[in-house]
Amino acid sequence: MNEQEQLADAIIDFQVKHHVNDTDLAFASHLSVEKVHAMKTGDGNFTAEEINQLYDYMAANA
Repeated sequence: MNEQEQLADAIIDFQVKHHVNDTDLAFASHLSVEKVHAMKTGDGNFTAEEINQLYDYMAANA
């Protein structure tokens, strides 16, 4: 499993566990919905800093 798949799985697992959608997760993590969706699908532009920001948010709210 590559890093993109791990990121997508982590996002989906978090969303299922906490009953949140892309919009809720984006708002709570201070990222755009487009960024969260791009991270889930592996399409679009996002930076390593944005990935870390999302991972940090998910870890703090696990």
